[in-house]
Amino acid sequence: MRKQDMGEYIVFWDMIKPFLLVSVLLLCRLDQDVKVATWSVGKPDTETYESLSFWVKENHRAYVRYAHGRSEQDTELQWLGPDASTGRKAFRVSIPQSGGCCWVIAPDSAGIRVTDRRTNSTKTFYWEDGNPSGDSTSSCSICALDEKEAQSWLRRYFMR
Repeated sequence: MRKQDMGEYIVFWDMIKPFLLVSVLLLCRLDQDVKVATWSVGKPDTETYESLSFWVKENHRAYVRYAHGRSEQDTELQWLGPDASTGRKAFRVSIPQSGGCCWVIAPDSAGIRVTDRRTNSTKTFYWEDGNPSGDSTSSCSICALDEKEAQSWLRRYFMR
């Protein structure tokens, strides 16, 4: 190899080094700090199924998602702030295009109680395990490991 050819390789390496460095950083970056806790009622893949997922990103409340029915179409709910329900700390969420209607969500020992302020009806949603034991194909690395952790996230990020 001639000295001139060697210089061309150095120039080429200097040009490609930043691209390779950025590529490696993007591919090997640490996962974002994302957490999700989900509660549901009804049997999945049926019309009676409903779920509420509470998302946390980078240690801040991110959003609340409501899914229902067989297709599990989900809707982002608007967090409205702290509230109270039957003497318990709670928070409110609003359903888009509901004309001010809101749900009050209060953790309790059985799960979370969801009260519709418009109809004054209440449902209890139960923690949904995103990591069912023995099922490695549907493992959820960002899901709460147990109900205690899920309740802790709910209180820490959504109750204030």
